[in-house]
Order: sequence, then C-alpha cells, then structure tokens
Amino acid sequence: MANVQKEHGFAPIANEILDAICQYTFNGAQLRIVLKIWRLTYGYGRKDHDFSISFLQQTTGLSDRTIKKEIATLVKDKVLVVTKQETSTTARRLAFNKDYDQWTISKSGDHSVKQDDLFSVTEGKDCSPPDDGGRGEVLFTPGGKYPSPPDSVLGGSIVPPYKEKDLLKKSIKDNIALFDQFYEIYPRKVSKKKAQETWSRLCKQEEFNPLLVIEQTRNFSETCKLLRTEKKFIPHPSTYLNQKRYEDYDVVDPEGLLQVAETGSKGGGNALDRLLRKEMEGNGSQRRDITDEVHFGGLPELPDGR
Repeated sequence: MANVQKEHGFAPIANEILDAICQYTFNGAQLRIVLKIWRLTYGYGRKDHDFSISFLQQTTGLSDRTIKKEIATLVKDKVLVVTKQETSTTARRLAFNKDYDQWTISKSGDHSVKQDDLFSVTEGKDCSPPDDGGRGEVLFTPGGKYPSPPDSVLGGSIVPPYKEKDLLKKSIKDNIALFDQFYEIYPRKVSKKKAQETWSRLCKQEEFNPLLVIEQTRNFSETCKLLRTEKKFIPHPSTYLNQKRYEDYDVVDPEGLLQVAETGSKGGGNALDRLLRKEMEGNGSQRRDITDEVHFGGLPELPDGR
C-alpha cells in the first residue's frame, strides 16, 4: 500500500489554477507533461527548470515524438514559456504560465462536435466485421502479417520498445547533469571536482535518486542556515554524498535543535553549544569549554598550597 502523506512533500498550486485547467481542452499527454512540470517547479518552490526530452520521456512514459509535439503545442498556446533555449550541453528551460487569460488553447464547449448515431440507418454505418461465410478466416495484410495496431491513443502515443541499455544510458546522463543543481544549493563550496566524481559514480547505482537527494539537501542547507553552523563543521560535499547524510534530512532541522536553542538555558553561543551546555549541566558538569559564564569564585586553589 502506498504511503502517501503530505508531510513527505507536496506541490503548492493555487486553487484558481486547478479550477481553470479543468475548463480547457488539454489532451492526456499534455496534462501529463504539465503535471510533471508542476512537480519540478512548484514542488521545489521555483519558477522554471531544465527539461530534456529524454527525462520527460522517462518520467511520463510518452514517446519522444509525442513529447516534442505536445510541448511545441503548449508553448504555441502560451501554456508553457521557454525561459532559456537549449544548447549542446544543457536542456531547454521551461516555466508554466499561470496567467490563463493568455492561453490560446480552446475551452471546453467552445466547439460542438456532431456525434453520429452508430445505430442510425440513414447517417450511421454498419460497424459489424466483414462476413467470411462462416469459414473462420482471418484477414491478413499483403505481406502475410497481422495489421499493426494504431500508434496513438487519446492524444498520447504508445512508447516504442527502446532497448533497455540505451534508455539506461539516457537516464544516467540526465541524472549526472543534475549535479550542478545539487552543488548550487549545498552550503559549503569546496572540492567540487571530487564531489562531481562521487555524484557521477552514485548515479550509476539503481537505488540512487538524484531528485530526492537534491530535495533533502535543500533541507540540510536550510538547517545549517537556521542553526548558523560554521563552514568548518559542514562536511565536504563528497563526504556528505558518500556517507549518505542526506537520508537524515527528510525535513528541516530533523533533531529539533533550533527549538532547543530557543527554549533552552540562558547563555550565548550557537544552537549546538546551547544544547551541549544543557546536557552537561544536567550531569552536574562545570566544564568551561561549554559555557560562556564567568565563575565569581575564580580558579580553584591547588591542593598542598601549590
């Protein structure tokens, strides 16, 4: 059973957008593309994102021909906006146009389509299969093969049987390209080459989910910012990846250190210092390396008059 909870992440979309999009004649393929673009833009609190054809093909199950066709239609109808053209090394950057008054796609009910009655004698046609005289013969094409099924259903296309090896190569390449996004949000910029090598190696592992890593790294970065963690205490990005520390940050501040800092004992220092001070005071310790208080009694006298 799928464990779908809002606490695991959600995409904030205005109710007005949801109401509006139901009134337009989007086909199934277009809606699947729009939903994926919502997931990777609104789902991460950003206005646009890079979308390669191979990535959309992998995540929507549509063929590359259908994706190219429908994206071109959505851009033409001003539902999607190209914020940056593709280059030889980067994918095209797309954004969703939330101003639906600018859309040129037709609304439902704008055009009435005449439906023929399949059972009408005057207008309809007989849909029964041809009579083979009770011989039970099967119609063949001139080449002696069964006729091919149609390649499109309700605006989408059946994904052609790609070789798994070729599809895997495209997927790994797209995942490796997400490193720049990871490095941009990581709170410590050091040893970029080493981190990139680690990222590329992990992308070849089936259980590695780069989008999830980026999302949880964003939580880690926000945690460091809230706790005012010094740079020297933040691990190198390659160490962070190798030790899979991102798995601990499905939310911001998972240990609740910020709350401890705000409600804990008095004294200066950052949140970690305050938490440590509280733990040591509970054990009756008076260590001077964890508190900024000055003891009025001064330093204790040494035994034997020394």
